[in-house]
Amino acid sequence: MRKRIISGVTGALFAVLVLFFGQSQPALINLITAAISVLAVNEMFAVMDIAKIWILSIPSLIFSAFLPAFGYGIYWYVLWYIYTLWIFATMILKPELTLKQIFMCYATTVLISVSLSCIILLRDYGKEYGCFYVLLALCIAWLSDTGAYFCGKFFGRNKLCPEISPKKTVEGFFCGISVSVFSTLFATAVFDLFISAEKIHINYIKIIIMALVGALISVLGDLCFSAVKRKCGVKDFGSLMPGHGGILDRFDSVIFVVPYVYIFVRLISIT
Repeated sequence: MRKRIISGVTGALFAVLVLFFGQSQPALINLITAAISVLAVNEMFAVMDIAKIWILSIPSLIFSAFLPAFGYGIYWYVLWYIYTLWIFATMILKPELTLKQIFMCYATTVLISVSLSCIILLRDYGKEYGCFYVLLALCIAWLSDTGAYFCGKFFGRNKLCPEISPKKTVEGFFCGISVSVFSTLFATAVFDLFISAEKIHINYIKIIIMALVGALISVLGDLCFSAVKRKCGVKDFGSLMPGHGGILDRFDSVIFVVPYVYIFVRLISIT
């Protein structure tokens, strides 16, 4: 458990960096997010035995860093187009490559880089409150997982999905969702009362809906990546974070939740 807490602190450090330096040092957050994207993609390649297929992995790692680092724009679309042409051209350049390797490489790279780039999009869209929006997204994703882990450890009796993730329990599932919703409400109230320079009239009903649905999506993301690990025959995506595995073991639910929060605040808003 001590190692698990250390990994949680590492995630909290990223959240603090976003909160306090997201606006003043945007390039720093962009580069950190890009590094996380590259590490996550590389970990997926490792478990899928693609990492050493250089004709696929090296262009993919370069591409996975560009969007979180520099954002959308004509140059990203140019790079995406060239990358797509290259990946499909490998079927001709390396006929021994399987369609599974090629398409899993492409899908993994696009999924992770586009999803994590929503951290930057969310920050920029919210302007002076952008970092708060990012913090909410991280809060929903990580505290759902943390609440489920500790509650499941002490009170869990009934398995949730034993064939995919044997340690997850029904009790932990409901506790994790509750912790995520209440923690998001608490963070919102603290921001609203003590941090925001002016009253922005936050709609707390929308916050509850956003957090509740987001917590469910967080569980889905966690289970999906657990299924990937099980199908690849590995326990963790890596060993970068002690007691928690690789960077992807910490950011798996974030990959699903951050795009959802970005869509939510764009279409529905929380004010």
